[in-house]
Amino acid sequence: MATFQVPQFIEQKAKIIGPLTLEQFMYIAVAGALSFIAYYVFNFFFWLMVSAVMFVIAVALAFVKVNGQSMPQIIRAGFAYIWKPRTYTWQRAINGGLADLSELEKLEEIRSKIGFQQKLKSIALNVATGKIFSPKKMREEQKDEYRVVTRMTGEKELAKKINY
Repeated sequence: MATFQVPQFIEQKAKIIGPLTLEQFMYIAVAGALSFIAYYVFNFFFWLMVSAVMFVIAVALAFVKVNGQSMPQIIRAGFAYIWKPRTYTWQRAINGGLADLSELEKLEEIRSKIGFQQKLKSIALNVATGKIFSPKKMREEQKDEYRVVTRMTGEKELAKKINY
C-alpha cells in the first residue's frame, strides 16, 4: 500500500519577510511610508500623533484576530452589514386585499351539496389524521391518577401514574 504525506498547517500563511506574512508586512510598510511623508508635511507634535494612530491601526490590521478572523475580514463584514439591504426571511409576505365574500358563498354552497357519506368520510379522515381526535389531547384531559406503591422496605407510598 502506498503512503502519502499529508500536508499540515495549511491554514497558516507563508512567512515571507522574517516572521511576517506579506499581508502583515504591507500593512506595517504602508503605515511607515505614510509616517515618513507626514514627517515632512506636518510639524513634529502633529506628526507624532498621526504616526502613533497609523501604527496602532497597522498593528491591529496585521496581528489582531477576533474569533479566529483577521481584522480586515471583520471590517469588511461590518461595512457589508451596513450597506447591504437586509431581508428577514421569517416574515411572510402578506398578499393585500380584502376577503372576497363570493368565495365564501361558493364554499357554503359546495358544503351544502355534500352528501352524508362524504361528510362521514371527511370526519373519519380528520379523526385518523389527528385533526379532531388526538391521543395526546386525551392524555392531557385525563385527571391525574395515583397508585399505591410498596417499596422494598415495606413502606407504602402514593405515586402518580404516568402513561407514556
